[in-house]
Amino acid sequence: MSKHLRTIRVKSALLCFVMMMQAVLMCVSIQTVTVMADEKRSGCVMEGTTDVRIRTAPDTSDSSNIIAKFNGGKSLDILGEEFTSNSYSWYKVGFYLDGSYREGYIASQYVTVYKNVDYSQYASFKEYLTEQGFPESYHEALIALHAQYPSWIFVADNTGLDWNYVVEKENYPGRSLVPNSYDSSKKSTAEGCYNWNTGEYTIWDSGGWVQASSAMVEYYLDPRNFLDSRHIFMFENLAYNGQIQTESGLNTLVSGTFLDSSRNDLSYGGVTYSTYVSALIAAGSMSGVSPYHLASRIIQEMGASGNSGSISGTFSNYENYYNYYNIGAYKTSSASAIENGLKYAMKNDSSTLRPWSTRMLAIVGGAKIIGKNYINAGQNTLYYEKFDLKNFSHQYMTNIEAASSESVRAANGYSDKVKSETAMTFNIPVYRNMPESASEYPSGKGSPNNKLDSLSVDGYSLTPTFSSDITDYSLIVPNATSSVNISASAKVSSATVSGTGSCQLKVGNNDITVSVKAQNGDIRKYNIRIVRENLNNDGAKGDFKSEYNVDNTNGFISGIGVGSNLSGFLSGITFNGGATGVVVGSDGKEKTENIATGDRFVVYDSKGNVSSEYKIILYGDVNGDGKINILDIVTLKRYMLDMTTLDGAYYKAADANRDGIVGILDIVALKKNILGIGYITQ
Repeated sequence: MSKHLRTIRVKSALLCFVMMMQAVLMCVSIQTVTVMADEKRSGCVMEGTTDVRIRTAPDTSDSSNIIAKFNGGKSLDILGEEFTSNSYSWYKVGFYLDGSYREGYIASQYVTVYKNVDYSQYASFKEYLTEQGFPESYHEALIALHAQYPSWIFVADNTGLDWNYVVEKENYPGRSLVPNSYDSSKKSTAEGCYNWNTGEYTIWDSGGWVQASSAMVEYYLDPRNFLDSRHIFMFENLAYNGQIQTESGLNTLVSGTFLDSSRNDLSYGGVTYSTYVSALIAAGSMSGVSPYHLASRIIQEMGASGNSGSISGTFSNYENYYNYYNIGAYKTSSASAIENGLKYAMKNDSSTLRPWSTRMLAIVGGAKIIGKNYINAGQNTLYYEKFDLKNFSHQYMTNIEAASSESVRAANGYSDKVKSETAMTFNIPVYRNMPESASEYPSGKGSPNNKLDSLSVDGYSLTPTFSSDITDYSLIVPNATSSVNISASAKVSSATVSGTGSCQLKVGNNDITVSVKAQNGDIRKYNIRIVRENLNNDGAKGDFKSEYNVDNTNGFISGIGVGSNLSGFLSGITFNGGATGVVVGSDGKEKTENIATGDRFVVYDSKGNVSSEYKIILYGDVNGDGKINILDIVTLKRYMLDMTTLDGAYYKAADANRDGIVGILDIVALKKNILGIGYITQ
């Protein structure tokens, strides 16, 4: 048990006897009691609550002391507890907000406190978790659950999939949705999901549902965010189990919703069911699906009040048809989600009991579909119903929060006795290369627009031509140019731009970043590489003067445009004293077309003798064919895998981003150049 330090402030100094009496009568004399915990406890904002205020002080009378507002599920570190004259206490809490750790106060009635656990007592269980394949970042929460429910079994489902790969697949537009009313940090601005000019989000489903942001997808995809006594049911096997899934538990689950009612129109197979609960128990038995899951699914789709047109039986042109699970219900340009769902309900298919012309046919038939297509086909948890890790497209729900909210309902359906005495099994996914800690819940507000409307360097032209969607640019300036002025403006007035103004230039590469910070905190960076030419581009013996970059020490010449032929190349050379020059390929023959990396620029004096020669470098032309394409990426990858060697001009050309290191960033630069979204400076 943790020790506590209690500090009691009294109105005045009194005699010891009086102080003892006052200790008995604390409700009269005590104004404030602060309790600080030696051990840091943890908890979360109570599930189901919204906009719960975190304040700088335990005081509701000051509206200016609000730090943030959180919805249910936000993780908190409980640092202490303060008792005031109010009828409730305050927790001093620590939390992450916009990437920074903050502290504040929250009213205790809005906090779920996790049980304190002496983790040192669970060495053998920790060893079991390690053997299962659970990373260290899973252990603390699972040990806490094990301490509370020793009978529960946690199985690591080692998917073998890379975390970043799965995140990319689950971010497919239209696959994971949130209400358009949510803060901007929770909504996606990816291509096709957001109009940067109008500030409007693409609606993917009826009722104003838009694509969730990548941060939102990562939060709900990360199993470590849901390892508590209620959300753990996201990983529960959803198969029917009549021994633990009872009418009593189902009554608790549906309490306060439209499913908590008696009816006289629930008949199937010659049996009439008097309540939704008894009907769902029967549907679960017939389909092999947990009736708790069926009830949660219906409430999620129809709402707690059940006022959806999908089950009214009176929807225009679709009277007396029902679709309790919204199967086949999706919005199209010609019909609403409800219309398409009821069209699905009208079709003839005896295997699914369609047409669903009665309520019970829809309840049982829909349950059979869920069982066949999901629960009995491997997607047997709420998590896997949402996140299909095989094809990434076969998902029951698009609402990114559905599995989380339904898991709470499922947890409420089981009595404490059942939870404590039943060996429930939870299959929890584990991915390769996961972040060290659980993904954070996005919390930024305001416009997400962090694009530039213009970007320029006074007196010069950028390559490529500016576009708000292109973030990498380059230009070359004469040696005499010691500084440039950079100008930029954001697309929207709520964004702030930094990195503009006068910039001093050194000889060689100068990397300049212009940052745009959106109102919601998202930052986009535009990069400009400015190359200031060397002071002397003359040949070693003064036989020529060049507009290119001449390295007399190492015998290289660069700065030549990709695709140049001999005449184009020589137009940048001025020969002196009767000197001449040619370009010789790797085969020893003179070249007139397609100058490439590894070619030699040979200079002859007025007598025809070789005066000097230089190896040509085209940055990005790694394989020496005079082009920048996929073959250069292949050559660079082979080099990185020790399957080939690169030296001399070819090694120099492989340093496409000019940072002095040949590696993965050069592959990125090559890809951007090939796709036309970046440019390799020569």
